[in-house]
Amino acid sequence: MSEPSGAAWCARFPTSTSINDLDPKFAEKVSGFIHALKSAGASVRVSATYRPAERAFLMHYCCKIADREILPIAIPKMDGVDIDWGHGGDLAAAVAGAKAMKEGYGIAYPAALVSRHTQRLAIDMTVSWKGAITVRDARGADHVCRSQQDLWPIGASYGVHKLASDAPHWSSDGH
Repeated sequence: MSEPSGAAWCARFPTSTSINDLDPKFAEKVSGFIHALKSAGASVRVSATYRPAERAFLMHYCCKIADREILPIAIPKMDGVDIDWGHGGDLAAAVAGAKAMKEGYGIAYPAALVSRHTQRLAIDMTVSWKGAITVRDARGADHVCRSQQDLWPIGASYGVHKLASDAPHWSSDGH
């Protein structure tokens, strides 16, 4: 029997925070960049790496229902995810359940079904420091960094590209 949508689904199919769960080639690039950041005195907190397809499915469609972009009946089934998006035909309950999920996931930007996270090619990380730090790029050049934007070309030198519109998001290509 299907279980109605709601906040309880947010704990299932967790997103990894391990660099080891990234594509090996991208993980190597990320590790180099993080090493340079930490060597310069920055603190790095990883909040997401690999996102299972089931979680992406739940995140994607809870947003679509919560934002009233799609009716629950129009959502395709996914093997291994026995969710009742429609709450037995109660649209108000379906929207409330989807909104609870969207809030529970902390979604700022609607999640894509297929993304760099599901492809193991993205990392969400928060980098912090006080004052100015000097960070070495992949070519061995030192750069004084005073702002988050100062890190973007350094990350790119390692093959880790910033998505400007999403504060913690870095990926293999900036998407």
